Amino acid sequence: MSMAIIANPLAGRGRGKQTAERVKQLLTERSIDFEMMYTKYHRHGIELAYEASSKHELVVALGGDGTIGEVLEGIWETSSTLGIIPGGTGNDYARGLGIPRNLEEALQVLLDKNTVSLDVGVEKDKVFGVLASIGFPAHVIQHVNNNRNGIFKGSLAILAGLVSTLRSLQSYPIKISIDGMVMEKNVVGVFLMNMPYGGGGLKFAPQARFNDGHFSIVIVEEVGKLDLALTLPKVYFGKHTSHPAVTILTGQEVEIESEPLVRMFDGDMCGTTPLKAKIIPHAAQVVVPKPLDQP
Repeated sequence: MSMAIIANPLAGRGRGKQTAERVKQLLTERSIDFEMMYTKYHRHGIELAYEASSKHELVVALGGDGTIGEVLEGIWETSSTLGIIPGGTGNDYARGLGIPRNLEEALQVLLDKNTVSLDVGVEKDKVFGVLASIGFPAHVIQHVNNNRNGIFKGSLAILAGLVSTLRSLQSYPIKISIDGMVMEKNVVGVFLMNMPYGGGGLKFAPQARFNDGHFSIVIVEEVGKLDLALTLPKVYFGKHTSHPAVTILTGQEVEIESEPLVRMFDGDMCGTTPLKAKIIPHAAQVVVPKPLDQP
């Protein structure tokens, strides 16, 4: 098996380079054929992944959800398979796919080569595998990205972003169309989920699956700051779905029109609304752990 590893040296608050060096050591010890490539700027992973797909059957993203999203965008229309070594702040790809965050265990998953299909979300400016969102979830990640040198790391950095966002929480009038059904609502956030988790382990869409052929669309309507603050801890366990401000629908094509609101795709900020996305079922292949009953 030949693999390329697209590594973000800045992932995990700068731990990406150290993790990549450890991966090189482990693969060399096992005599695995690999090529290590480092991203140097925003969206560079797309270029590197597409280049690697012409030479390698497995293209591995080493970094956070943004890096993984870039690698997915680079290879999803090629014959290469996506591999993941989680090493970022949120690691929601890893959660949604069951990939261990322990380095040695994640490498073993790659070497076991258990491959499944992955639905891919497509917007005119972006490809994504976990989620697209507007409103407060995008503001949280924007805060995290703007404070990379802060004292908080990992999930604490996201929690700090949540606290900051709650202080200035706003609602926005939107028009949302789901498979042709049009609604107008005042919302604090909307999520198009392809997996259950976003924001570093918040289980926004408990029923979402990466290959079920549709988005789980989580609409959070206008809600008070205190109410949202008290509800957010429940989201870690997926216990928020009965809240009257929360609606979860399913669909394959979603369009959101509003005043210009920043859009977030897999932890990456990209443009402003409108947002028009569709899901392409089983569009890519990804390596995941073997089921417990599989040899």
